[in-house]
Amino acid sequence: MQEHGYAHRTILSNIECVSKFGKYLEQRNFSSIKQLEGEEGQRILGTYRQYCKANQHWDTNSGIRLFIRALEDSGVLRNLPSRSSSLSYHTEQYADFLLSQRGLSESTIYRHTYWTEKFLCFLGYRKGTPSLPTFDIADVDKFIEQEGSRLQRSTQYSLAGVLKSFLRFLYQSGKLNTDLSCLITSPRLYKLASLPSVLNQDEVQKIIDSVDRSTRVGLQHYGILVLLTTYGLRAGEVANLKLEDIDWRKETILIAQGKTGQDLWLPLTPKVGKAIIQYLKQARPSSKYPELFLLTKAPWTPLTRQNIGYVVNRHIQLAGLSPSQRGPHLLRHSFATNLIRRGVCLKEIGDMLGHRDPNSTYLYTKTAVENLREVALEVPKEVKTWEKN
Repeated sequence: MQEHGYAHRTILSNIECVSKFGKYLEQRNFSSIKQLEGEEGQRILGTYRQYCKANQHWDTNSGIRLFIRALEDSGVLRNLPSRSSSLSYHTEQYADFLLSQRGLSESTIYRHTYWTEKFLCFLGYRKGTPSLPTFDIADVDKFIEQEGSRLQRSTQYSLAGVLKSFLRFLYQSGKLNTDLSCLITSPRLYKLASLPSVLNQDEVQKIIDSVDRSTRVGLQHYGILVLLTTYGLRAGEVANLKLEDIDWRKETILIAQGKTGQDLWLPLTPKVGKAIIQYLKQARPSSKYPELFLLTKAPWTPLTRQNIGYVVNRHIQLAGLSPSQRGPHLLRHSFATNLIRRGVCLKEIGDMLGHRDPNSTYLYTKTAVENLREVALEVPKEVKTWEKN
């Protein structure tokens, strides 16, 4: 805990939590700490959480989690199941297929596994069993109807696509006798039927100005927002940015694009460089992690996409704005739209955003309303005369 920068008071509190946990295990005749490994360890920790809740010991979980992590790091315990290994048997195999055979990104695989887990749970599948419950297309339709009632049309379309892919995988791998994927009907989507919410330059500046840069947290938030608004980056690209990705001599910054799997080199602007330097000198703790942005309190681990989203939404609120959509992608959409308003060509915008498909960039031609007004046609004289009459 000292190595990870925990305060002395927190160290004492966590030690007390671990001591209580040890007494709990001793009273129940646990003979070896190895019993905290794997599924048995998960069961023990779950039972202990219920025990603490019943006895109103609310502050124990964080200390126990830290203790288990320290035992794993030192090799005393094997690593407890990760997110992927805690998936059901069939979903884990499906995730391996998506990665090895289709080469999908981690975020896309996560979306697939999220829906397949919900679908299997809907069917009553019990984890740990290799056999699938019996189901037919009627069950698939019921699941889509249940989940789709609260989803937007685009998300309904995505859900149908995930189920098609999963059912096709089950059929091709011999787990289903019938290919049910061809029986799923996806909702019809109309190209560019909906538009992303965008902010103008003044509103974007209000978000940046809402940051209090006199604090360590403020310097971190300012650096994150400057990166998002200067380059139109995705949340994951900011979270994964490493110290070594910044070439101060060449004044460039390397963006590893998780969605496309390609690297993107961008110029390091003076504003971005100054924001990063201020954060490094005054706010970033020393850490073994190479990521640029770390948590502002112990343990100083790298930020996640969710953390980046919180920063954006927090300062949208502080700026007094109420857009219909929020999150880091709002700033990405605004970045692209504002470039179009300034007359930057679509090819250059697509290159900056890392788009492989030009159609992904064409969307922003509809959000730049002022530019559309400039190309509007004059009303014919015949129509004007008819309106007067």
